[in-house]
Amino acid sequence: MKYSLRNRLQRARRSTGQALVEFALAATLIFFLFGIAIDGGLIFFTLQQLRTAAQEGAVYGSTPNVVTSGVSVSKVDYDYAEIVERVRLSAGDGKDTSGFANLLDLDGDGADDGAIDATQSSSFIYIENLKDVNNNADPSDDGGAACDTSTPRRDLRSTTNNCYIRVTVRYRYNFLFPLLPSFADQITLQNAYILKTRAACDC
Repeated sequence: MKYSLRNRLQRARRSTGQALVEFALAATLIFFLFGIAIDGGLIFFTLQQLRTAAQEGAVYGSTPNVVTSGVSVSKVDYDYAEIVERVRLSAGDGKDTSGFANLLDLDGDGADDGAIDATQSSSFIYIENLKDVNNNADPSDDGGAACDTSTPRRDLRSTTNNCYIRVTVRYRYNFLFPLLPSFADQITLQNAYILKTRAACDC
């Protein structure tokens, strides 16, 4: 009787220990998959928001800015500063911000980015002036050729231009779920929108 009771107690202890080990292994996997599902969904929606922001900037920028000197037109070019502001404020002005990404803090450091230089390739908002040289409706395969902004009746200054604007928005996403040790603390997400430039004038 004593022997039988001792055996039963030993079996119960072994069974409890085995259940704890199995729970620890299963819980780790479940929480890891749960974290991937949460952050994966947030990354997807953040990319959609970046695309919307890039589209907002490209739509505004697709009508070039006409710069006059006296009575004559001296230049027709994109209004880079205003395009940047359109991108940054596409989800609100900070007091009333909606969306998954804070577009006023693209570098993810917790502070408003302030003025962004849109002419630098390292910027989080990058605006490109592209020319479709071979006229195949795809300016990305023309070696980075840019449209002329100053010569009269050419490129951006012509109603028959073959110019495109591409706005690229980059955002540093901070992982929300803490149990994702195989990833870094943050990753840089990027989305772009390209649009044909509309005629500003024939001048």
